[in-house]
Amino acid sequence: MKKILVLLTALMFTFTLVGCSSTETKKDEPKEQTTAQEQNKESIELNVSAAASLKDALEEINTNYEKETGNKVILNLAGSGKLVQQILEGAPADLFISASNAKMKDLVEKGNVEESAVSTLLENDLVMIVPKDSQEKVEKIEDLENVNGKIAIGEVETVPAGQYAKDSLTSLGLWDKIQDKIVYAKDVRAVLSYVEQGEVVAGFVYNSDATVAENSQIAQVVPADSHKPIVYPIAVLKESPNAETAKSYEDFLKTEESKKIFEKFGFKVPTK
Repeated sequence: MKKILVLLTALMFTFTLVGCSSTETKKDEPKEQTTAQEQNKESIELNVSAAASLKDALEEINTNYEKETGNKVILNLAGSGKLVQQILEGAPADLFISASNAKMKDLVEKGNVEESAVSTLLENDLVMIVPKDSQEKVEKIEDLENVNGKIAIGEVETVPAGQYAKDSLTSLGLWDKIQDKIVYAKDVRAVLSYVEQGEVVAGFVYNSDATVAENSQIAQVVPADSHKPIVYPIAVLKESPNAETAKSYEDFLKTEESKKIFEKFGFKVPTK
């Protein structure tokens, strides 16, 4: 009889342990869900204001960055001058990538960027492109003097590519001769669009823009000594609420993997 009582007691103790273990497991499950939710809340949205010519390269790089970090990059693409205006007017921005040193210098002088935070991310070339099916014979820049159609460049005051184009045309003695044929675009991608759609006989864009063209082609690479060096400075904004994350994103843009993507889209990566 005693043996039976001992056996029954042991069985009851075993069932109790199994029940407790099951209860603890059920209690642990919500904790795992809470942890996942907490991790999701920790993801950060970065506001990146970048020159329009960076569109395709940054979109591919950002896919890699978001997959690796869980953070989200919100791209604001426009002419560098327009972006500066937006930032000065209070538009949210954690990081700024300009297509010229002059536009970055504007933010340094206004106190939005620390000069020591600025570095050169990329370099580029200016090219003259023409529609593939154009009836106008435009093989070199000098031919622009004799064309009947319009020529597109970016707005000189807000689009660095427009300023580079004006400087080059002035240096080559053509600006005054063709100024009445110029059509100004809001950014370099708008110039590309004008040429792609055949609305102009030629346009000045960056080599990186030409790599994504479908209905236009490079007629000539603009002589580098006819304009200032084309560089893309990058910096985290002083008032960024996500400065640490923005700096790590900047570092991600400088990794070997990102550099290869930039080069694929026609940019040059500084060797220094």
